[in-house]
Amino acid sequence: MLRVRMSIAFAGVAAAMSSPASAGWIQSFGQSERCIALGGACAAKADDFGAYYQNPAAAASFQGAVVGGNLRIIDTTFVDLKDSAGNHEVDATNTEGEVVAAPTLAAYMPVTDQLTLGVGVGAPFAITADWENDSGIHRFDMADQSLFVLDVTPMAAYKVTDRLLVGAGLNVVAFKQLRTQTLIPDSFVVALPPALGGAGAIIPTTPNSPVVGSITIQSDRDVNLGIPPEWFEPSFDEFAVTLGMQYQVNDRLKIGAVYRSKTPVTFTGDLTLDLSPVGGGTQVVGYSTDIDMPAHLQVGFAYDVIPKKLNWSFDVQWTNWADAKGIGTPLVVSVDQPLLGFINDLQVDYSARNTFTFRTGLEYAVDDHWTLLAGYAYDQSIFDDQHVDILVYDSNRHLLSAGIMYDTRDNTAEAGWTTNLGIHATIYEDRNIAAGESQNLGGLSLPVLVDGDTLGFSPNREPFGYGGAILAAGVSLQYSFGAH
Repeated sequence: MLRVRMSIAFAGVAAAMSSPASAGWIQSFGQSERCIALGGACAAKADDFGAYYQNPAAAASFQGAVVGGNLRIIDTTFVDLKDSAGNHEVDATNTEGEVVAAPTLAAYMPVTDQLTLGVGVGAPFAITADWENDSGIHRFDMADQSLFVLDVTPMAAYKVTDRLLVGAGLNVVAFKQLRTQTLIPDSFVVALPPALGGAGAIIPTTPNSPVVGSITIQSDRDVNLGIPPEWFEPSFDEFAVTLGMQYQVNDRLKIGAVYRSKTPVTFTGDLTLDLSPVGGGTQVVGYSTDIDMPAHLQVGFAYDVIPKKLNWSFDVQWTNWADAKGIGTPLVVSVDQPLLGFINDLQVDYSARNTFTFRTGLEYAVDDHWTLLAGYAYDQSIFDDQHVDILVYDSNRHLLSAGIMYDTRDNTAEAGWTTNLGIHATIYEDRNIAAGESQNLGGLSLPVLVDGDTLGFSPNREPFGYGGAILAAGVSLQYSFGAH
């Protein structure tokens, strides 16, 4: 069975935690460790190189040129799945290793007292996990998976008044990558009609069912970027827009809002059906699938509880999952030649609901240079029990983060370095799905024809559960050139 799964993550958050990769649906908190350490509550924050993604309006507050970057290390090996054979974990975060690294770069230049131009490069949507495949029901849903969408975002910010800032960015999908591999149990082949080499019979799929083959999809491998997963498909013709504003209500309170539109993304490449373990040979065909990265709206405030000492920020984010093709609607993978002589499409019955994410963060200035940060976010699940699957790995999540910032500057008008270190954890609430509740469960289901040439799946015949956590750590470096 084929499962295409996406991360996502969100563009700004759902964030599971602050990372762009995970074994479940994910949207990052932001593109800088400072924002991530605040639980992603950054719509009203300023003076950070992640502005192009977190809120482009914030760049209008820069008093001089700013350059910065972030490197985040993600470990998804603490998530697990429970079936009748016990617990199963992720073997590695990526087929390339135990963890993955996610970089971000950005630069800004004030060109007048009111106008600042900038550009950022990062991965707002991504997912990666390499599941153990020697036992367990999950291997018939997904043995390994990865999805990356890398954006280049030119942007502009404008200071309308000393209190009101606005900004906009064009999020251009530069490179993308999609890979999934699913192992096929003997029950899948036996259930096929005799004309297709099966017996038309129903036999149980168990965690130890024999593997008779696999289905792998791999997007085009045209460009090697030198970082896992290394090979990417170029794009540059898919894009979204990000709009932001910030308003200084008084000396202690600032409010902010940011909107990112939906990003349509089409993946193309090869689909390989390998039945060689049972003498069936290998079939390689071209495929395409459309997956929209969802739109979101985030609003919040930053308030100086103690002036120049303690700042509290709080954001609410609404994510429009229901309008995202391939997430809010069934995911369809189309092939350019029929599989097994008659299958032209594979379908996963996704139907996402819109969600809210609540974020809050605290910044405490120990002295003029050292600041402590902490954050929390609660992220609602996007699928009900009928539409969830092992691949989606979707449940309510609690996002915990903490960090420390060292700023060499005595004030924001000076030149100097700012360094942020952060740690992050995404904790999934345990979720249990009873038999018969979902029809998207890989090895737990049987293949059915949705129509004459589209392959779907029947409701699960065995219960399963999952939970666990994703861990991450990162470092940001930013250099401000001082007031111009």
